[in-house]
Amino acid sequence: MVEPRTTYVGENLDTPHSLLPMRKAFNGTFLVAGGYGREDGNKAVAEGTTDLVAYGRIFLANPDLPKRFELDSPLNKYNRDTFYIPDPVIGYTDYPFLETTS
Repeated sequence: MVEPRTTYVGENLDTPHSLLPMRKAFNGTFLVAGGYGREDGNKAVAEGTTDLVAYGRIFLANPDLPKRFELDSPLNKYNRDTFYIPDPVIGYTDYPFLETTS
């Protein structure tokens, strides 16, 4: 299920528990998407409002998103202007990976 995009609060959407009725009606694994970040995604799983959270734009801009979430590292900002352009590289494979020291 995708959270509706109706009310913007800065970069985030204000739609608390909008999918809860569907979650209660569905008996299978429940997957949500729609503007989640690390904290609110973890909270949604912890509170049982979903089983899994999908990340789109922030995963595109952060090819190492699981590692960044694990380390609570800053995220690259996505560039909406490069979405759905014909260039096969710019906007899809040019975002930097997290710099870590071994």
